[in-house]
Amino acid sequence: MAASYVDELHERFSTDISYKSEDVPLNCVPPVKEVEATLHGVMKLNGLVIRSLEEIAGRGANAVTFRAGKKFGHEVAKYFQKREDIEDALHELSDLLQGQYSFEVWKPADSDTFLIEEGGERFIYLVFHDCIVRQTLRRNGQEQAGPLCQTLCGYVVGAIEEITGKRAKLEIKHTGPNACLKKLILK
Repeated sequence: MAASYVDELHERFSTDISYKSEDVPLNCVPPVKEVEATLHGVMKLNGLVIRSLEEIAGRGANAVTFRAGKKFGHEVAKYFQKREDIEDALHELSDLLQGQYSFEVWKPADSDTFLIEEGGERFIYLVFHDCIVRQTLRRNGQEQAGPLCQTLCGYVVGAIEEITGKRAKLEIKHTGPNACLKKLILK
């Protein structure tokens, strides 16, 4: 490919406009029903890619997918308002991700606050209700808590680190057909 062709393409598509995640419309055009078959095809392909990665990389697959998700979380959250309050950051992240991942903060009945300090750790529980990762795994007959779930864990950690400026870790505490419980540890 000639450099002039690449330069021409770059010039043609170069623009001063930058898009932020909040600029992306919430409604899908064309309507979701019209692209449903394509979405299911992508979910099937994604499941096969993850299964192949597990076969080739073994336990290293989790590290690869976590890192990819974390990079994506950092990239997306660059456009979020920076906040130190973790609960505010989580609410903003949940609001913006509706349709992909739906989660909410959760606390045990005997806890007064969502942010718990226990055993030298500060953490907050997250319940993931609607999750495209879980749906993809179920569609492909794959178990939860593997590499594809690590993509989501990395994504949340990357986004929270970007928004709060603090390091974080996300542990899977429970997986289920309708919801998962995760523990976000703040460092």
